[in-house]
Amino acid sequence: MAERETKTITTPAGNVVVLRSYLTGREASDIKAVMLSSLKMTMSDLENKKVDLGGISGSVIAEQERKTLECLVVSVNGDAENPVEKLLDLPSTEYDAVLKEVETIKNPTTPGK
Repeated sequence: MAERETKTITTPAGNVVVLRSYLTGREASDIKAVMLSSLKMTMSDLENKKVDLGGISGSVIAEQERKTLECLVVSVNGDAENPVEKLLDLPSTEYDAVLKEVETIKNPTTPGK
């Protein structure tokens, strides 16, 4: 598979972050699997289309966020080695700016290519 298109964003403090411009189907499935793996369902629940979300830990959301970042962040300030770790070391306002763009890529409002 050819290398994916990327987009470069500059955070409010001037950090340059390169992101992949879309998730592959495999990546989207892996991100969804983080949530689904924490659900507890019986065959009866499946037959009745009943899902109880009450037992899901809040940490599942953090795990999904981390998985999404791992799929989309290519580099931070030109460094492609452990880019998610570098992103996490930035001030939270910088992290939030990148996360906002990542969420736009993860949940596009218009169909992709």
